[in-house]
Amino acid sequence: MPLLSSLLAPWLAILAFFLWKRYRKSVGPYRQLPLPPGPKPWPLIGNALDVPSTFPWKTYAQWRQKYGDIVHIRVLRQPMIILNSMKAVTDLMEKRSSNYSDRLQTEMVLLMGADWNMSIKKYGQEWRQHRRALHQYFNQTAVQEYRPRLREGARDLLRRLHREPDGFIHHIRYAFGTNMLSIMYGIQAAMKDDHYITITERALMATSEAFTPGAFWVDFMPILKYVPSWFPGAGFKHTAARWLVDQKAVREEPWHNIVIASQKDSSSVSVQILERISHLDGAAYAEEEEIAKCITAAAYEGGADTTVSTVTSFFLAMVRYPEVQRRAQEELARVVGPERLPDFSDRVSLPYIDALCRESMRWQPVTPLGLPHRSLDDDEYRGYLIPGGALVMHNTWAILHDPEAYPDPEEFRPERFMKDGKLDPAVMDPAAIAFGAGRRICPGKHFSSLSLFINLACILYTFDVTPVLDAQGNPIIPEPHMGSGGLSHPRPFRCTIRPRSKLAEALILE
Repeated sequence: MPLLSSLLAPWLAILAFFLWKRYRKSVGPYRQLPLPPGPKPWPLIGNALDVPSTFPWKTYAQWRQKYGDIVHIRVLRQPMIILNSMKAVTDLMEKRSSNYSDRLQTEMVLLMGADWNMSIKKYGQEWRQHRRALHQYFNQTAVQEYRPRLREGARDLLRRLHREPDGFIHHIRYAFGTNMLSIMYGIQAAMKDDHYITITERALMATSEAFTPGAFWVDFMPILKYVPSWFPGAGFKHTAARWLVDQKAVREEPWHNIVIASQKDSSSVSVQILERISHLDGAAYAEEEEIAKCITAAAYEGGADTTVSTVTSFFLAMVRYPEVQRRAQEELARVVGPERLPDFSDRVSLPYIDALCRESMRWQPVTPLGLPHRSLDDDEYRGYLIPGGALVMHNTWAILHDPEAYPDPEEFRPERFMKDGKLDPAVMDPAAIAFGAGRRICPGKHFSSLSLFINLACILYTFDVTPVLDAQGNPIIPEPHMGSGGLSHPRPFRCTIRPRSKLAEALILE
């Protein structure tokens, strides 16, 4: 009997601990409050059938009309809170950021090995280390050092568009990938089919799919991860294993080649980090190097993808709104003159180009639902319970298509940001939500702003973007069809891209 008691005692203690935690959670100070309104859940599965498989942000925006700007749903046992207004986002993710800065690392993210990325890491000391390390190289002052590389990257894109205008979507992605590879690692990409860029594109597509709400049942039923890979319905395990290879490669391979690259370029971010930690050795060096691998790869992925979607949407808008293109080109001609390309020093005199950049971000946001935050503890908001452990999503698309803030939100109208020939501070800059919120806001925000401005200004200065004509000579106007993944890109479309003049062509080839 004493032996049996000694064996049972530890297990009984563990059981008692978990029951005590569950009891404390159930009787917390906010547990008597109602949950925010939302569609009625089914027994056991909750609202699993209510979560749309495509364009969930549009459905959630419609729910605002019925339930208000803060909506609760439950998928199996996972509570989810959807914020459909900027006020709710500010109140929770900004003013109460200490409780709303965590991430839920889903089972698929862990299986595919993507938890190294700072944007996905759980909130805590490790995340703060990564954030602090990257901030040194991407704060508002530091990014000014990248202007020469961004300028050359914009010229590279102009040359690619001139050589093969029909492949403009591929050229946008490739040019941005090439530029980020140079900035982060000092590696000069091949003119086409570069190994590093190919790996990154695959990794980014996987991340977008993995972050599509409801894409993988294992995220809501973690027990499925123990199902053998040969079992029917376990195809997600094969998918995760394939994605794991690319996640490791995008983090490791460019870093391992910076020693060779640094012989030609010693100013890349990676080389600067190596110099900063060169005095360390042993475990201290290994820890700093691992952080460096992760933050450089995260910045490389982010810079090579998010602005790409915005620039592609810009081309779509120029085809659909020729009057916007004409007005932007008139401002460029007036400010820049006929003999050079636009530069960063012109920005202060180009408010309409800045407004056009803002509208490009607003019109078709890259991350329509952002990356979900996770509440750490129970909280009260407007008399409702926000449960600890809930996924809290800011509906970026709904906020940037709010007709009260942006009348006729489906229209592409840079003028909405202008007043008396200047940018109107009363109209919210889409960057306030497009890059995330609170402590998890994208650290590449200032870099992206510079990159978007110089690329759009140079494209508008040198090219006319017009519709393709059908056999009868009628313009074919493409519709704004977007992808419905976590990262949303315009579906492929066609347009005509031609140099505006012989002088513009000479500037492209210069």
